[in-house]
Amino acid sequence: MKSLRIPISTYRLQFSKRFRFKDAELLVPYLNRLGISDLYASPIFSARRGSTHGYDVTDPTRLNPELGTEEEFDALDRELKRYGMGLLLDIVPNHMAASPENPWWQDVLEKGNHSYYTSFFDMNWLAFGKDKSKQTGHRRFFDIDDLVGIRVEDPSVFEATHSLIFKLIADDKITGLRIDHIDGLYDPLEYLLRLQQNIAQQASDVREEICFYVVVEKILAGDETLSEEWPVFGTTGYDFTNMLNALFVNGDGIRDLGKIYSRFTGGQSVFTDIVYKKKKQVMAELFPEEMEAIGQYLNQLAQQDRHTVNLSSEELTEAFIGITACLPIYRTYTRDLEVSPRDKLYLENAVDEVKRRHPNIDSSAINFLRRILTLDFPQSFTTAQNDAWLRFVLKWQQLTGAIMAKGFEDTALYTYNRLLSLNEVGGQPDSMGLSVDKFHRRNLARLKRCPHTLNATSTHDTKRSEDVRARLNVLSEIPEEWEERLIRWSEWNKAKKGKANGLPVPEPNTEIFLYQTLLGAWPFSIREADSLKKRLKEYVIKAAREAKEHTSWLQPNQEYEGLLIEFIESILQTSEENEFLGDFLHFQRRIAFYGAMNSLAQVLLKITSPGVPDFYQGMELWDFSLVDPDNRRPVNFSKRIKLLDKLIQQERLGQQSLAERIMKSWQDGRVKLYVTYKARDIRSADIDVFQGGGYVPLRVGGQRQEHVCAFARNIGDKWALTVAPRLMTGLVNVDTFPCGQQVWGNDKLLLPEDAPQHWLNVFTGEKLEVSNRRKGLSLAEIFHIFPVSLLRNI
Repeated sequence: MKSLRIPISTYRLQFSKRFRFKDAELLVPYLNRLGISDLYASPIFSARRGSTHGYDVTDPTRLNPELGTEEEFDALDRELKRYGMGLLLDIVPNHMAASPENPWWQDVLEKGNHSYYTSFFDMNWLAFGKDKSKQTGHRRFFDIDDLVGIRVEDPSVFEATHSLIFKLIADDKITGLRIDHIDGLYDPLEYLLRLQQNIAQQASDVREEICFYVVVEKILAGDETLSEEWPVFGTTGYDFTNMLNALFVNGDGIRDLGKIYSRFTGGQSVFTDIVYKKKKQVMAELFPEEMEAIGQYLNQLAQQDRHTVNLSSEELTEAFIGITACLPIYRTYTRDLEVSPRDKLYLENAVDEVKRRHPNIDSSAINFLRRILTLDFPQSFTTAQNDAWLRFVLKWQQLTGAIMAKGFEDTALYTYNRLLSLNEVGGQPDSMGLSVDKFHRRNLARLKRCPHTLNATSTHDTKRSEDVRARLNVLSEIPEEWEERLIRWSEWNKAKKGKANGLPVPEPNTEIFLYQTLLGAWPFSIREADSLKKRLKEYVIKAAREAKEHTSWLQPNQEYEGLLIEFIESILQTSEENEFLGDFLHFQRRIAFYGAMNSLAQVLLKITSPGVPDFYQGMELWDFSLVDPDNRRPVNFSKRIKLLDKLIQQERLGQQSLAERIMKSWQDGRVKLYVTYKARDIRSADIDVFQGGGYVPLRVGGQRQEHVCAFARNIGDKWALTVAPRLMTGLVNVDTFPCGQQVWGNDKLLLPEDAPQHWLNVFTGEKLEVSNRRKGLSLAEIFHIFPVSLLRNI
């Protein structure tokens, strides 16, 4: 193992039997030309046959044979090293497949307590409930019966499940780790410390407290921050995704969208109420055995105290469900008999909230739960009684993340449809957007706390691709036009609705969801429209089942789902009678243009903000994928390789002419590829600026301050300026790029006194000079011919 490596930029590849080690090896030269420093791989250890994701691990001590042989993996490793690239690997310490293909699990099923591997699996969950069909009472990954929790907190289990990982690190074949579902672990801090300590034993030159690049899949809710105790470099980037996305939401317009949503659906929807309701729903429908077991356990604890001995299991369970539903974060992190002030605050707030929502719940039961969760022990308690409360808290903490994931991510996000671009993992669907000033403050905080965290905009788990969100954000700029369309389309399409149980399908909430989905996902190419229609049908059924309002995975409503499909087919039918389709396409064309401009700005801000820019496979061109499995479709890499090679050739003939040419054909995606390639190229060339440099928020002098987000990155005498437009419907008409004097007038980008005088535009090759009067650069010159700008001093 060599010394610590921090990626410059990462590119996520989804391995499967359709995309193997050989395929990745062939891509390495392309990724290198694109400016990628580290390949970011989905899980590569042995998984269930045909797995499309690799998270259903069957043997963590072997490479997945469906992905290739050890020799083929070594060939990929050699190719990465040839280009000086690293490998960031996604690993799954929380669970394995409960499958006959898993030899450890099969041994437990055959031998029971006599199996060597009995202690490997988290079976100590009180034989859940009375369901005799269950062979085991194992902890599951979320609500998935055939994914069983692993007791990685046991040192022997940790060693067995990580033996191949440590070998690959020792052989310098892995340079970083992504930890999947860190909140599912019994003690995340202990796990991360043990991980770094084991790796440190192999390191030849350890000078840092953290010797290996590790990021965790941690979903931060609201204003929650990553624990400073954790020996990691940051998260996998959901927090950045939502921060950056909110920058392109108009604060005034989103308020209007809320009123429009209420008028259209005929009711006031408060998102926090929806989350509370849905968390309770998933506890009842998806985790009934766990809830029953918790109630029984609480009843046993209550019997130990004379003040609570009369509380019933039902009262305790009701209080437990209420507090869990009111917890605003995924989990707390109590490890011993001390509860941190931060966790105690979250718990006390949850208790207060459940009392507000349910004054009828027995306050004695709620107070008893509060004392347990905050470990407020009676003075008379013995050490054994203290430990019993702590064991309850430790187990509860492993469960709350699953409940939050299923209730928030997989249910509430499909139920509250005010503006779908905000409905993202770790997001705030009821957000009012993010001002430029707040964006800068958060970037400064990220630079201070975790300067090498991942900056993601699309992942294998995001609900929509970055380009779909960029389009939908435009609706916040034109709420009046959106409402006009909604009313018009709903009236035109009323006759196309069937009825289920006497009610029209789709109902207004699903109808507004469907129209937004079409606006975000509609392709540029007519050839792709038929493919979208097929994908859309599958997606809408999944979304309806996730919402759990009219159909669900547990109880599919065939009649409702069939009527949904019929409605989609009807409104997308090409005919003179279908007034909707032509009007939709006209409006969608406008949304698509401004969405593309948003996306270019988003790419630039991601690459130059504090953190490591991460790119999901294929996103260097326009990509309008929806949630998995839609976003795991094969990527046409040969097309991307040819386009990049041609761009590099054309760039040598003149940057300005190339920039103008690709802007004229912006629909083909080359402009996004060009921004990605050039910005990454400069990031690699000036890595000290972007990895170790400062961050200086910049203001605009003039009338268009709200339309620009700009900042400087600098170290010593090296500077780079990022200038990105936003809220562009108020700047230019459709198909008119936000460039030149007529758009920006005499507005200037104001620079610090110590900023350089002379600058080069990375995208166009133009040279700019700071004016003497009120030190700044003209926005008309910065955006002379190209809609985003990255400048470096010369």
